[in-house]
Formats: sequence, structure tokens, C-alpha cells
Amino acid sequence: MKQQQRKALALAAVLALSSLAAAAQAPARPAARGAQAAHAAADAGYKAYARRDYAAAMAAAQRAVQLAPARRDYWLLLAQSQLALGRADEAEQSLNRAAQASGDDAALARARADWSRSRALVAGEAMYKALQAGDVRGAITQGTEAVRLAPENAAFRLVLVHALLRDNRHADAERVATETIALLPDSAAPLALRAYARQGLNRPSDAAADLERALQQRGVQPAHQRQLRLLAADLALAQGNAQRAADLLAAFPADDAEAASRRELARQRIAGTAPAYALRAPGIDCSNVEASQTCILLAAAVPPQPGFANATAAYRALEERDVQRALAQARLATQASPGQRDWHLMHMNAALAAGEQAEAERAATAALALGADPVVLAQRSSIRRGLGDVAGANADAEAALQSGALPPQREAALLAELGRTREARARLATLPPTAQTPAANLDMAYLSTRVGDDKAAREAFARADAAGGLPPTSLLDAGYAAMRSHQDGEAVAYFKRAIDAVNGLQLKMEPQMVYDTRRTIADVSRKWGVLASITMRNGSGVQPGFGQVGGGGGRRTWQAGAEAYYRPWGFRNGQFVELFARGFATLDDQAGGNTGGDSFQGGVGVRWKPLTAQNLVLSFSRVFGPNVNDDWLAQIGYSLDYGTDLRVDARSWWTSRMYAEIGHYLENGNTYGIAQAMLGRSYLVGGDGRTVLFPHGFVGVEYSSNDPVAKTSAGIGPGVSLRRWFREDTYNAPRSYWDLTLQYRARLSGDDRMRGLFLNGLLSY
Repeated sequence: MKQQQRKALALAAVLALSSLAAAAQAPARPAARGAQAAHAAADAGYKAYARRDYAAAMAAAQRAVQLAPARRDYWLLLAQSQLALGRADEAEQSLNRAAQASGDDAALARARADWSRSRALVAGEAMYKALQAGDVRGAITQGTEAVRLAPENAAFRLVLVHALLRDNRHADAERVATETIALLPDSAAPLALRAYARQGLNRPSDAAADLERALQQRGVQPAHQRQLRLLAADLALAQGNAQRAADLLAAFPADDAEAASRRELARQRIAGTAPAYALRAPGIDCSNVEASQTCILLAAAVPPQPGFANATAAYRALEERDVQRALAQARLATQASPGQRDWHLMHMNAALAAGEQAEAERAATAALALGADPVVLAQRSSIRRGLGDVAGANADAEAALQSGALPPQREAALLAELGRTREARARLATLPPTAQTPAANLDMAYLSTRVGDDKAAREAFARADAAGGLPPTSLLDAGYAAMRSHQDGEAVAYFKRAIDAVNGLQLKMEPQMVYDTRRTIADVSRKWGVLASITMRNGSGVQPGFGQVGGGGGRRTWQAGAEAYYRPWGFRNGQFVELFARGFATLDDQAGGNTGGDSFQGGVGVRWKPLTAQNLVLSFSRVFGPNVNDDWLAQIGYSLDYGTDLRVDARSWWTSRMYAEIGHYLENGNTYGIAQAMLGRSYLVGGDGRTVLFPHGFVGVEYSSNDPVAKTSAGIGPGVSLRRWFREDTYNAPRSYWDLTLQYRARLSGDDRMRGLFLNGLLSY
């Protein structure tokens, strides 16, 4: 308002100058030397006033009125000079003397109007300062004086009504507001203020009618229209008409905090859980009154509910991921305001983050008691399923689905939980990918993973990544989705980014999980490999993977074999196909059998691992050699291992290796089989964590349909293995190892093939 005061004073100065200049130009015929001196003094005063030297103007005017006290124009010059210097009381006295002198009545009237406006501005400024200081009654006194002196000033009137409302002087507020409506018939502000005054006078119908008229006024700026709707919602809440308040607030966006707090109050009032709403006087902003010709009303802040500080602290703690503090504050907030539904939901989220599933279920139930919500029902369904309450979870899921108000992705998730996978996939298929935000794509990716649609999951992760919405915590999930979709290169790229995120401190993973990720990279990216072995045992019989090999009897033999393989179509989520070529020969045979090139047995073929989660391998190859009947060999093998890879989170761990294989030669009709198991504990030895000692127990059995002595042989005994891993880098776990195994086997049954000392050296590259 200081700017308004300066403008008004400037206007008064211009008016004064024009009136005084007109008076100065009137012909003067001084009858004596004193009159001439008075005229000269007045002329000097006018000139000083024109150059804004008000002190000189006042001094000159004082000389002029002393010399010619009967000249009204001289007294008006003095009054205007005093007024310009802020000496309003002296200016009033000069105006009174001017009224006693003869002269231009219109000029006197204009001067009095200037004086009144100046006094009104002073009173108005005092009113504003009093309000800022919280002195409402002082503001009313000053505002009343400002309105009396400047009855045409709408801003003074509106601020006075605001002050009267704050002092609960509703009758006076209604009277001044009514006068202001007559002055500003097209303004919404005085109507809204009168509505609040009439509500205070217990006239709710008149109050509602006034605010409805205010809302219907034309030309109201959007910012003011928003405030009027908030004021109308507050009035409706105070009158107990919560549905009217909800209707008024429906047009506001969801992220409008002022509207959201009132919407929650309306919901609580409808549910009967909220206390009575006390109407508070609106704020007022008259900073743009010169341009808009009216002031803007500001809806009062909604009083904080009990527990508000705790709820705010809980929200902040959740953002900071301090889940224990969030949970503690959420408990306090919901205890203080059990009718605050949003706080129960926040309590639920805090409990979930803290792993308190039962508490989260109670919080969700409390929120649902305050109003049905399909989304919360769906959330409680997941919580109850995690608690083992399948019946309750299914009931919640069915109820949420029947509402028809869930987002399609949430519907698909519930259908998946209910085991209706086909329906879930069909629901997801209705969503257009181009219409999804990065966050929605991320949700879609996880939901697609949940229903087993790996292709859709991979595509959704890729869309989220392309839009910059794939967080580091989702890199592994995206990689596994790509891997299950047989996109090996894409999967490896995601896994490597996850490793980079760990190294860059953007992602936290346990060391063993980092190692397992590197192992996955090594497995998925492998295209070829080489295996080589050398074995010392009694006789020959069956060699795992190679089938029946040369030699016989129970005499000591040394045998060696090698194989190279290639995966033409990559890893294929563990369902790979390998082309292989192998050779096997006896180096020494105490029984006098073939050795060297005469004992060579080769094979080329293909094998297939048809299952991702089970290590079942089907193989078909052509076997040949100088002293071997060329034949077709069909094989099936199965292994089940535990703890056979490295561990970086422990120095020792239990390990088991179990393997079974059956082979059949199609042309000569021979069949063989082998089954063996090793159980023990692995120990890291050495300082680099890449050498493993594996003491174990062994049990095994071999079968050969064409053995002339005993078709079956079984043995048992202790053993020890030493394995050294190598060939690793930042992204790949060790891809190669050599292994030395020494066992002593006691015969359980059959001939001596499975008895005595057994030595095996293996290289996997």
C-alpha cells in the first residue's frame, strides 16, 4: 500500500498545482505595496512548489498570507505545501482559514479532498501495519477512519471487513461488505467476505448464496477463482455439507496440497470420523488493487490435525529411507488422529518397509474401515498372502477385482496372485506401450515377470531404460528378463551395468551376490569351451561323458581324454545346444590292452540341455576309432550339484556332487550306466580365495551290459580334491579351473573296477 499512497499523493500534488496555478494566473490588482509583496511571495511559493521544494514553498506561502490574509488562494498554497511535507494537522488549520476567506470554492473543495485522501492513506497504512503486528482492533480503528475519509477506496473497505471478521464482529462486517458490494457490483471479493460474515451470524443459506454468486462472477482471474473455490469448500465444511465441499474440490489436481487436505476432511466428515470444522477468516492481498480494482482473498490454512508433526516426520523419514524412525512416527500419528486415513496408509507403507507384515495388515485394515478403496484392498491382499492368510488374500483380491476401479496393471497382478495367469496376460496385452510413462513401464516389467511373460517384461524394461527411468536397483531384474528371453548380449550388458553401479556406489549388493552376477555373466557369454582329463584307475569300464572306453579287467590303467564344444545359438537361458568333438585314449594298461593310437576312440555329435532349472543333458554322437566298431551313441545325463562354485562370503561350506548317466549304442545294442556321488566340505586355501580343498566321501556304481565278468561294479571310500580357479576379470567370475582328485575306493559289489586308488586330473577351460 505504500506504492498506492505515493501515487495518491502525487495525484494530489498535480491537482493542487493545477488549481493553484489557475489561481496565480487570475488577474491581480494590488491596491498597495503590501499586496504587491504578498503577490511576489506567493509567486515564489508557486515556483518552489513546482520544483518540489516544499519547505521553501511553505515559507513563501506563510509570508504571503501574513501580508494578504484575505486571499484564499494564498491559504490554499500554504495548505498544499504543508500537506506535501506531511504536516496534515497544520494543513487542516490552513484549509479552515482558507474557508474564512473569499475565493474559488471549487479550488477549496479540491484541496479539502486532497487532504482527506492523504489522511485516508495514512490511516490505511496504519491499518495494514496493525494487522501485520496482530493488532486486529487497532486495525479496525484505523480502517474505519480510512473508510470515512476515502469512502470510494475499495481496498480500505475490503481490508476493514477482513479485520472485522477476525474480531468476530460479524454484523459490522456484513454492513461494510454490503456497502462495498454496492460500490463494486462486479467484484467477487466483497460477496465472499459477506458470506463469511453471514455464516458467523448463523445465516447459512444467505452465506451459501453469496459464495455461489461470487463463484459465478465473470472476469475473475484463475488464481482468484481457485481461492474462491477453496473458500466455498471451507464454508461447506463448516456447514457440515461435506459432499458439497467434495464436489467443489473435485476439479483440483491430485497434487494440490491445499485441496488434498480439504478433500481428506470432506471424506472424514462423510464417514463421520472428523470433528466439526471451525471456519476461519480468509486472508487478503491488495498488492494489485490499482490494476484489478479489487483485492484477492486467500483461503485460510487448514488447521493441522493432532499428530500432524509426527506424520510429517514419518513422511520425511520414509523419503530418507529411515524405516524404523518412519514406523515409530507413523504409530504416533495414527494414535493421535485415528480418523486420518492417509496416515494409516503411510503407517502401512512404513510397516512394510520395516518388514512388519502383521502391523502393515492392521494399518491397511484401519484405512479400509475409513473408506472402501480397491487399491488398498489389493495391497492388503498381497500383505495377507505374505502372512500365509491365503483365504483372506483371495477374498481381498476378488473384492478389489469386482470393483472395476483398479488400474489394468494392478488387476493383472491380482489375477496372477489368484493363479489366473492367462487372464493376467490378456489384461496386460490391452495396455498400449507407447502410452506408458517410465514408471508405468517399470511396473509393467515386474508384473510381466510375475505372470511369466518374459518377452513383455524385457520390452517394458527396455522402454523404461530408453526413457531414462530404469534405476540401478532394476538392472539385475532387467538382465534376467533379457536372459530368459534368450537375448544374451542384452542380458550381459545389463549385468555389467549392475557391476559398474556397485563399483560406482550407486547400487548396494552383498559380495556373494556380486560374485554370482559375475558368474552369470561368465555362463551367459560363454560360446565355446575345452575339457581335458587324465585318469588312473583299475580297469577301464565307463568314463563319464565319453561312455565305454577301452581296457578291461581289474588291472591298473592310465587314460586321457579331451573335448572341444561350441554353442551355436548361445546360452538360451540354460537351454543351450552344443556341438562337440572328443577323443579318448589309453596311455598305459597293465592288463596288456591297446594303448596309444591303437586305443583311440573318437566321437562327434550334438547335445542339448532342454531344461533351464535342471541339469538334464541329451546327447547323440557318432563314435569311431581304429579298434572300435563305429556306432551311434545316445546318452542321457543328469547332475545335481550344491556348493561346487566359489564362495566369497565364507571360508568353508558344504558341497555335494551327484551324477548319473545312461548310454546306448544303437548298432551293437550295448548299454552302460554310471551313478556316483561325493559329499563333503569345501575349504578355501591360500590367500587369494581361488583355491579350494574338498575332502569328501565317495560312492559309485557302474553298469555295462557287455562286460564278460560282472556287469555291475560298486565302490565306496574317502577322497580329496584340490581345485584352482583362474581366468577372471572385472565382469566375469573365473571361467576356468584345473582339478586334482585322489580317492581310495573299497569294493561294494561286482569286480575290481571300482576298487583301489583312483586319480583324476581335469582341466576345464
